[in-house]
Amino acid sequence: MRGASPESVTLPPSEGELYAIVYVSTAARPLLLADLRRIQERAQSRNLEEDVTGVLLYSGGTFMQYLEGPAPGLYRVYEVIKADPRHYGIVDLVREPIAQREFSSWSMAFRVIDAFGQSSESEQDAQLANRLAAPVNEHSAARALLAKFWSRGRSVVASTLLDFSKERTRRVAGARTR
Repeated sequence: MRGASPESVTLPPSEGELYAIVYVSTAARPLLLADLRRIQERAQSRNLEEDVTGVLLYSGGTFMQYLEGPAPGLYRVYEVIKADPRHYGIVDLVREPIAQREFSSWSMAFRVIDAFGQSSESEQDAQLANRLAAPVNEHSAARALLAKFWSRGRSVVASTLLDFSKERTRRVAGARTR
């Protein structure tokens, strides 16, 4: 994948444990709604095979995707995503173990958001909005990132990445002093 982060995903091979990955990337070219629907259809099929669920958000040439599932299947799906030439500049935001799925009923929900927040409604919007509006566990960085992208679109990506970096640095520094 052009511009992908050099480190690869390394997840423990535990079959039973659930993990989540959140990343952002940039579309290699402007995508039409029909292009995005094809991406969604292929993702749904592949995710069902690997027991992976999640949501893909797209805003003005920027993707944010949340994936969750057992480590082996999640790893295989993410490797395919990273190799897809339709996007580049993948930035891994979150890789974390999770106690339960956030989007257990969606092999891949999908939402196009205009540059500064929510766009026209779809059938999954109410469910996704309710899920993202629920109180966020302080350890769920993934849900917090999705909620920001959902409500403010791609305009929030740069500030979210900066905030995320600062928060992660604070957590690491705090863990070292314990």
